Amino acid sequence: MRLPLLLAALLTVAASAAAQDGARLTTFVDCQGYVPGCDQDFFQTEIGFARFVRDPADAAVYVLVVDEDTGGGGDRYTLLFEGRRGAAQGRRDTLVTSTPPGASDDDQRRALLGRLALGLAGFASRTGLADRLAVTYDAPTDEAAGGAEDERDPWNSWVFRVDGRGFFSGQAQSRSGNMFGSFSASRVTEAFKVSIRPRASFNFNAFELSDSTTFETSNASYGLSARAVKSLGSHWSAGVGANLSRSTFANVDGSVQIGPAVEYNLYPYAESTQRQLLVSYNASLRAVAYQDTTIFLKTGEVLGQHGVNVVAEFAQPWGSVDVFSGATQYLGADRFDKYNLSIGGGVDLRLLRGLSLRLDGRYEFVRDQIGLRAENATDGEILTNQFELATGYSYFGSVGISYSFGSIFNQVVNPRLPTL
Repeated sequence: MRLPLLLAALLTVAASAAAQDGARLTTFVDCQGYVPGCDQDFFQTEIGFARFVRDPADAAVYVLVVDEDTGGGGDRYTLLFEGRRGAAQGRRDTLVTSTPPGASDDDQRRALLGRLALGLAGFASRTGLADRLAVTYDAPTDEAAGGAEDERDPWNSWVFRVDGRGFFSGQAQSRSGNMFGSFSASRVTEAFKVSIRPRASFNFNAFELSDSTTFETSNASYGLSARAVKSLGSHWSAGVGANLSRSTFANVDGSVQIGPAVEYNLYPYAESTQRQLLVSYNASLRAVAYQDTTIFLKTGEVLGQHGVNVVAEFAQPWGSVDVFSGATQYLGADRFDKYNLSIGGGVDLRLLRGLSLRLDGRYEFVRDQIGLRAENATDGEILTNQFELATGYSYFGSVGISYSFGSIFNQVVNPRLPTL
């Protein structure tokens, strides 16, 4: 037992000494989840005074990068800097940058690079690196400076977006395809946000069977959703939402739903990039017409519904957590037993040096399938998932673990022959 303990102690001492290496500022950049533009190979090659390590325990400076969508359709990045060793210890800083909608991958990574280098320079200025750093300033022209003052937004913060996608595949005895299209219009300010989004999708499958016949299936869905949300201080929000939809999968020929909602955030919304604990309540009225008679012998009905949701999200140096739970229930004397309960989330934890654990899951109690078709689905329709099927539950889960060891500094970028 003494030999492994001695080796661990030597590695810890070596890492501590390396983290305070005056030649370059040892840094760990933590882009939790998917952060557009977080190209760590690019950071490694462009920031010459930083030496990037692969484990936060070895870093003099830890940087957490969090991404949020902006009202205009771009990205807003928050970089949280924390000094952990040597002269950097105890220093904290926060920098923010944004990219416009439609920004290229290079635009996004360069925006992050600029703020990352600027933030790290403040930590490096307290070390022996200060004598080798210089500050430059790209001054705007008089025309650009004057234009910024007079700049007006002719769209009044409204943003429009059109999306369309199509996927097709096939072989000798089967073929399938999916098409999707949507349009959105949104206006987002600190005090108010509103959005409208129509959408449509179509799926088809075709299979040649052993008796030389062809089995074909298709389903389609259409919808229009709209919402308006008002900020009520740093912790409260209220809004109203409406939804029109049609779905052959859900046996809905037409549905109109509208209702209010209120939300409370235990933490100020300004801290949403780092942490939030949201509790919301909503109520709605829904009128629905079914394509086929349901298992309750209905061809249409008017339904009242309410629900509560709890969402917790934390992004911290020790990892990230996002957990949600929700409950919905139909209203009415003959509908109180129709409800849905769900719980799930994901956890990404750093357990030890180099050891990380990722858990994801969701479980749902399904007791609200009031729109199921009375007619049973055929085997082919079941296999191709053409209609909603009766169930009392659904679940999803995944577990992942990773462990890395070896050189803490080997971050050399070599892009040659990646397909070999």
